[in-house]
Amino acid sequence: MNIESLKESIIKEVDAHCKELRELCMKIHAHPEMGFKEFQASGWLTDFLKKYGFEVEHGIGGLETSFRARYGKGKPEFALLAEYDALPELGHACGHNIISTSAVGAGVAAKLAADAFGGTVTVIGTPAEEL
Repeated sequence: MNIESLKESIIKEVDAHCKELRELCMKIHAHPEMGFKEFQASGWLTDFLKKYGFEVEHGIGGLETSFRARYGKGKPEFALLAEYDALPELGHACGHNIISTSAVGAGVAAKLAADAFGGTVTVIGTPAEEL
């Protein structure tokens, strides 16, 4: 597969998940959770990743709502960070619902590159960024 056809495939992959990602983003926005209490958001994000073939580990670094999701094998390995906590009284004013959804969407789309050229795609769930 050449780079141009891979780019086109990735764009189509993102478009194919657009509705589902938008719904996920709005669900996280509608249910803001403060740092270290993002159980719903973490669960919804990891469910999405599992659905599309990622292996998920929960509780990374001893933090209950953290996760690491991997797809593929070997090098190169690149990571996307997903922030999903909200601000007290403001909810998702910093857009973490968008950041986290973008990260999982990009991870799923990047699977095509890992399949074509090898390597590992990792999405890391980073709770309590606001704290």
